[in-house]
Amino acid sequence: MKKGQSVTAFYVESLLLILVFVGILLALTQIFGLSRSESVQAKLLTNAVTLAQNAADDFLSGQYGLTREEGDDGRRYTADMAPDPDGRLSVRIHWTRQADMLEGTVSVYDDQQSEPLFTLPLAKYVGEVSP
Repeated sequence: MKKGQSVTAFYVESLLLILVFVGILLALTQIFGLSRSESVQAKLLTNAVTLAQNAADDFLSGQYGLTREEGDDGRRYTADMAPDPDGRLSVRIHWTRQADMLEGTVSVYDDQQSEPLFTLPLAKYVGEVSP
C-alpha cells in the first residue's frame, strides 16, 4: 500500500469513528432527556398519591364537617405538596351518605391535564343516624 493510500484510509477510518461517536452521543442525549421527563412525571404521581392518602386520612378521621348528605371539598397544592390557593394540584373529595355509610372518592387533578392523576375510593361506617 502506498503512503498516500494509507493516509487516506486513516482519515476515512477517523471520520467513521467520529460519526459513530457523535451518533452515540445523540442517542444518549435523547435517552437522558426522556428519562428526565419520566422522572418529573413519576414525582408528580408520587406526590398525587401522597396527597390523596392524606386527604383520605383527614376524611376518615372526621376532620371534615360531614353534616350534609353529600359534599365536595377542594384543596390546592403546589407540585411540591405545599398548600397554595393558586397551586397546580387540586385535591377533591366527593362523598355521599347512604344509610349508615359514607362513600366517596378522593381525586387529585393537575391543572395541565384533563384527567385525574390519581383517584382513591373510600368508605366509612358512621352508624345509625338518630332522628
